[in-house]
Amino acid sequence: MEDKIKINVSVAGRNYPMKANAVEEEYIRKGVDFIEKRMSIIQEKYDIKDIQDIQALILIELATELSYIQNKQENDSQLIENKIDQLLQL
Repeated sequence: MEDKIKINVSVAGRNYPMKANAVEEEYIRKGVDFIEKRMSIIQEKYDIKDIQDIQALILIELATELSYIQNKQENDSQLIENKIDQLLQL
């Protein structure tokens, strides 16, 4: 198991200390970059000033996307299982 190191990330001007291994750190930093870029886009597009409102909108977007992906994955898995069953019956 890889050792975890302490890292600091900043979102909306607030620092968050975290622990992560090298792979996790890469994904965390990519996630933070995504959040920062998305915050700028939402702030400009909707002229929202309250950071908490912007973050809530991002959370809603991400939760919606996650739900869609999970649903699609479940449907795809069911289709694959059905195809396997059909092949086994040949």
